[in-house]
Amino acid sequence: MKKNVSFNSELSKFGIGLFETIKIEDTPLDLDLHMKRMFDSIEALNINIKYDKAFLRKEILEYVNINKINNKALRLTVFDEGYNISTRDIPYDKEAYEKGYKLNISPIKRGNSILHKHKTTNYYENIYTKRYANFNNFDDGLFVNCEDHILECSMSNIFFIKDNTVYTPNEKLPILNGIMKKRIFDICNNLNIEIIDTNIKLNQLEDYDFAFISNSLVKIMKITQIEDVVFDSSNETFNKILCCIN
Repeated sequence: MKKNVSFNSELSKFGIGLFETIKIEDTPLDLDLHMKRMFDSIEALNINIKYDKAFLRKEILEYVNINKINNKALRLTVFDEGYNISTRDIPYDKEAYEKGYKLNISPIKRGNSILHKHKTTNYYENIYTKRYANFNNFDDGLFVNCEDHILECSMSNIFFIKDNTVYTPNEKLPILNGIMKKRIFDICNNLNIEIIDTNIKLNQLEDYDFAFISNSLVKIMKITQIEDVVFDSSNETFNKILCCIN
Protein backbone atom coordinates (compact mmCIF):
# COMPACT_ATOMS: atom_id res chain seq x y z
CA MET A 1 0.00 0.00 0.00
CA LYS A 2 1.36 3.38 -1.05
CA LYS A 3 2.11 5.73 1.87
CA ASN A 4 3.67 8.58 -0.07
CA VAL A 5 2.82 10.04 -3.46
CA SER A 6 5.59 11.41 -5.68
CA PHE A 7 5.30 14.67 -7.58
CA ASN A 8 5.64 12.62 -10.77
CA SER A 9 2.35 10.88 -10.03
CA GLU A 10 -0.68 11.75 -12.17
CA LEU A 11 -2.50 12.18 -8.85
CA SER A 12 -0.11 14.97 -7.79
CA LYS A 13 0.24 16.61 -11.20
CA PHE A 14 -3.29 16.39 -12.53
CA GLY A 15 -5.58 15.08 -9.78
CA ILE A 16 -6.11 11.86 -11.75
CA GLY A 17 -7.38 9.02 -9.59
CA LEU A 18 -10.52 7.46 -8.16
CA PHE A 19 -11.77 6.79 -4.65
CA GLU A 20 -14.59 5.06 -2.81
CA THR A 21 -15.82 5.84 0.71
CA ILE A 22 -17.18 2.75 2.44
CA LYS A 23 -18.97 2.55 5.78
CA ILE A 24 -17.60 -0.07 8.16
CA GLU A 25 -20.10 -1.67 10.53
CA ASP A 26 -18.13 -4.75 11.61
CA THR A 27 -17.73 -5.40 7.88
CA PRO A 28 -17.53 -3.09 4.84
CA LEU A 29 -21.09 -2.32 3.73
CA ASP A 30 -21.96 -2.82 0.04
CA LEU A 31 -18.31 -3.60 -0.72
CA ASP A 32 -19.02 -5.39 -4.00
CA LEU A 33 -21.14 -2.47 -5.25
CA HIS A 34 -18.37 0.01 -4.38
CA MET A 35 -15.76 -2.11 -6.16
CA LYS A 36 -17.96 -2.50 -9.23
CA ARG A 37 -18.48 1.26 -9.46
CA MET A 38 -14.76 1.95 -9.12
CA PHE A 39 -13.77 -0.53 -11.82
CA ASP A 40 -16.55 0.62 -14.14
CA SER A 41 -15.02 4.11 -13.78
CA ILE A 42 -11.49 2.81 -14.38
CA GLU A 43 -12.69 1.34 -17.68
CA ALA A 44 -14.82 4.31 -18.70
CA LEU A 45 -12.10 6.89 -17.99
CA ASN A 46 -9.19 4.69 -19.14
CA ILE A 47 -7.23 5.26 -15.91
CA ASN A 48 -3.96 3.38 -15.47
CA ILE A 49 -4.47 1.17 -12.38
CA LYS A 50 -2.10 -1.72 -11.64
CA TYR A 51 -4.35 -3.81 -9.39
CA ASP A 52 -7.46 -5.87 -10.09
CA LYS A 53 -10.75 -5.89 -8.24
CA ALA A 54 -10.11 -9.15 -6.34
CA PHE A 55 -6.76 -7.91 -5.00
CA LEU A 56 -8.12 -4.58 -3.73
CA ARG A 57 -11.17 -6.25 -2.19
CA LYS A 58 -8.86 -8.64 -0.30
CA GLU A 59 -6.68 -5.76 0.88
CA ILE A 60 -9.69 -3.90 2.28
CA LEU A 61 -10.98 -6.92 4.17
CA GLU A 62 -7.54 -7.65 5.63
CA TYR A 63 -7.08 -3.99 6.62
CA VAL A 64 -10.44 -3.94 8.43
CA ASN A 65 -9.72 -7.25 10.17
CA ILE A 66 -6.12 -6.52 11.24
CA ASN A 67 -6.91 -3.02 12.50
CA LYS A 68 -10.26 -4.04 14.02
CA ILE A 69 -12.07 -1.22 12.24
CA ASN A 70 -15.70 -0.59 13.21
CA ASN A 71 -18.11 2.33 12.80
CA LYS A 72 -15.64 4.22 10.62
CA ALA A 73 -15.47 5.57 7.10
CA LEU A 74 -12.90 3.71 5.01
CA ARG A 75 -11.47 5.37 1.92
CA LEU A 76 -9.84 3.43 -0.91
CA THR A 77 -7.89 5.63 -3.33
CA VAL A 78 -6.38 4.26 -6.55
CA PHE A 79 -4.03 6.06 -8.93
CA ASP A 80 -1.14 5.39 -11.32
CA GLU A 81 1.50 4.76 -8.60
CA GLY A 82 -0.60 2.42 -6.46
CA TYR A 83 -3.38 2.59 -3.90
CA ASN A 84 -4.05 3.77 -0.37
CA ILE A 85 -6.48 2.73 2.37
CA SER A 86 -7.32 5.11 5.20
CA THR A 87 -10.08 5.59 7.77
CA ARG A 88 -11.75 8.50 9.49
CA ASP A 89 -14.59 9.16 11.89
CA ILE A 90 -18.13 9.40 10.55
CA PRO A 91 -19.32 13.01 11.00
CA TYR A 92 -23.08 12.42 11.32
CA ASP A 93 -24.50 12.22 14.86
CA LYS A 94 -27.93 11.74 16.46
CA GLU A 95 -28.51 15.48 16.71
CA ALA A 96 -27.93 15.96 12.97
CA TYR A 97 -30.47 13.25 12.09
CA GLU A 98 -33.07 14.73 14.46
CA LYS A 99 -32.53 18.29 13.25
CA GLY A 100 -32.06 17.55 9.54
CA TYR A 101 -29.90 19.46 7.07
CA LYS A 102 -30.28 22.91 5.54
CA LEU A 103 -28.96 23.44 2.00
CA ASN A 104 -28.01 26.45 -0.04
CA ILE A 105 -27.34 26.60 -3.78
CA SER A 106 -23.73 26.13 -4.83
CA PRO A 107 -22.16 29.18 -6.51
CA ILE A 108 -20.72 26.73 -9.07
CA LYS A 109 -23.02 25.86 -11.97
CA ARG A 110 -22.15 22.58 -13.62
CA GLY A 111 -21.74 21.84 -17.28
CA ASN A 112 -22.31 18.45 -18.85
CA SER A 113 -18.96 16.82 -17.97
CA ILE A 114 -18.54 13.05 -17.92
CA LEU A 115 -16.29 13.43 -14.86
CA HIS A 116 -19.22 14.26 -12.58
CA LYS A 117 -20.57 10.74 -13.12
CA HIS A 118 -17.45 9.22 -11.55
CA LYS A 119 -15.92 9.47 -8.07
CA THR A 120 -12.64 11.05 -9.10
CA THR A 121 -9.98 12.60 -6.87
CA ASN A 122 -10.49 15.86 -8.77
CA TYR A 123 -12.89 16.96 -6.02
CA TYR A 124 -12.33 20.64 -5.36
CA GLU A 125 -15.71 21.78 -6.74
CA ASN A 126 -17.35 19.59 -4.09
CA ILE A 127 -15.09 20.77 -1.26
CA TYR A 128 -15.56 24.42 -2.23
CA THR A 129 -19.35 23.98 -2.31
CA LYS A 130 -19.37 22.33 1.14
CA ARG A 131 -17.17 25.07 2.64
CA TYR A 132 -19.24 27.81 1.02
CA ALA A 133 -22.39 26.31 2.55
CA ASN A 134 -20.84 26.00 6.02
CA PHE A 135 -19.51 29.59 5.88
CA ASN A 136 -23.06 30.77 5.18
CA ASN A 137 -24.55 28.68 8.04
CA PHE A 138 -25.89 25.85 5.88
CA ASP A 139 -24.99 22.18 6.21
CA ASP A 140 -24.27 21.53 2.53
CA GLY A 141 -24.66 22.95 -0.96
CA LEU A 142 -26.82 21.84 -3.86
CA PHE A 143 -25.44 21.82 -7.41
CA VAL A 144 -27.59 22.94 -10.34
CA ASN A 145 -26.65 23.09 -14.01
CA CYS A 146 -26.81 26.05 -16.39
CA GLU A 147 -30.52 25.33 -17.05
CA ASP A 148 -31.21 25.34 -13.28
CA HIS A 149 -31.88 21.62 -13.16
CA ILE A 150 -31.19 20.24 -9.68
CA LEU A 151 -28.30 17.76 -9.67
CA GLU A 152 -26.91 16.63 -6.30
CA CYS A 153 -25.27 17.88 -3.12
CA SER A 154 -21.52 18.09 -2.60
CA MET A 155 -21.35 14.56 -1.21
CA SER A 156 -24.83 13.06 -1.59
CA ASN A 157 -27.77 12.40 -3.88
CA ILE A 158 -31.05 14.21 -3.28
CA PHE A 159 -34.69 13.06 -3.30
CA PHE A 160 -38.06 14.81 -3.02
CA ILE A 161 -41.46 13.50 -1.94
CA LYS A 162 -44.88 14.69 -3.11
CA ASP A 163 -47.90 12.84 -1.70
CA ASN A 164 -46.59 9.22 -1.67
CA THR A 165 -44.25 9.47 -4.66
CA VAL A 166 -40.47 9.89 -4.53
CA TYR A 167 -38.64 11.97 -7.14
CA THR A 168 -34.92 12.21 -7.82
CA PRO A 169 -32.80 13.96 -10.49
CA ASN A 170 -32.46 12.05 -13.74
CA GLU A 171 -29.52 9.63 -13.70
CA LYS A 172 -28.51 10.83 -17.18
CA LEU A 173 -27.61 14.26 -15.76
CA PRO A 174 -23.97 14.94 -14.73
CA ILE A 175 -24.28 13.42 -11.25
CA LEU A 176 -22.69 10.58 -9.33
CA ASN A 177 -25.35 7.91 -8.89
CA GLY A 178 -24.55 6.66 -5.41
CA ILE A 179 -24.58 3.19 -3.89
CA MET A 180 -27.26 4.23 -1.40
CA LYS A 181 -29.34 5.72 -4.22
CA LYS A 182 -29.46 2.28 -5.83
CA ARG A 183 -30.57 0.75 -2.52
CA ILE A 184 -33.33 3.36 -2.19
CA PHE A 185 -34.66 2.43 -5.65
CA ASP A 186 -34.69 -1.25 -4.62
CA ILE A 187 -36.43 -0.47 -1.32
CA CYS A 188 -39.08 1.67 -3.00
CA ASN A 189 -39.78 -1.05 -5.54
CA ASN A 190 -40.08 -3.66 -2.77
CA LEU A 191 -42.47 -1.41 -0.81
CA ASN A 192 -44.51 -0.50 -3.91
CA ILE A 193 -43.54 3.14 -3.49
CA GLU A 194 -43.42 4.90 -6.84
CA ILE A 195 -40.00 6.46 -7.46
CA ILE A 196 -39.47 8.65 -10.51
CA ASP A 197 -36.16 9.56 -12.13
CA THR A 198 -36.83 12.97 -13.67
CA ASN A 199 -35.70 16.53 -14.33
CA ILE A 200 -36.40 18.85 -11.40
CA LYS A 201 -35.92 22.58 -11.81
CA LEU A 202 -34.95 24.98 -9.07
CA ASN A 203 -38.23 26.88 -9.37
CA GLN A 204 -40.16 23.65 -8.66
CA LEU A 205 -38.85 23.19 -5.11
CA GLU A 206 -42.05 24.49 -3.54
CA ASP A 207 -44.03 21.78 -5.36
CA TYR A 208 -42.66 19.12 -2.99
CA ASP A 209 -43.63 18.28 0.58
CA PHE A 210 -40.41 16.72 1.80
CA ALA A 211 -36.77 16.24 0.83
CA PHE A 212 -33.89 14.01 1.87
CA ILE A 213 -30.34 13.12 0.91
CA SER A 214 -28.43 9.86 0.75
CA ASN A 215 -24.87 8.57 0.69
CA SER A 216 -23.02 5.54 2.00
CA LEU A 217 -22.08 7.16 5.32
CA VAL A 218 -25.21 9.12 6.22
CA LYS A 219 -27.52 6.49 4.65
CA ILE A 220 -30.49 8.90 4.51
CA MET A 221 -31.17 12.23 6.22
CA LYS A 222 -34.08 14.64 5.94
CA ILE A 223 -33.68 18.12 4.45
CA THR A 224 -35.63 20.81 6.28
CA GLN A 225 -34.77 23.76 4.06
CA ILE A 226 -33.21 24.69 0.70
CA GLU A 227 -32.37 28.40 0.66
CA ASP A 228 -35.69 29.96 1.80
CA VAL A 229 -37.92 26.99 0.85
CA VAL A 230 -38.97 25.06 3.96
CA PHE A 231 -40.07 21.41 3.86
CA ASP A 232 -42.14 19.27 6.24
CA SER A 233 -40.15 17.96 9.21
CA SER A 234 -41.57 14.43 8.96
CA ASN A 235 -43.03 12.20 6.28
CA GLU A 236 -44.61 8.75 6.34
CA THR A 237 -43.06 7.59 3.06
CA PHE A 238 -39.61 8.67 4.23
CA ASN A 239 -40.08 6.77 7.50
CA LYS A 240 -40.95 3.58 5.61
CA ILE A 241 -37.74 3.84 3.57
CA LEU A 242 -35.73 4.67 6.68
CA CYS A 243 -36.94 1.56 8.50
CA CYS A 244 -35.76 -0.66 5.64
CA ILE A 245 -32.32 0.98 5.45
CA ASN A 246 -31.65 0.77 9.18
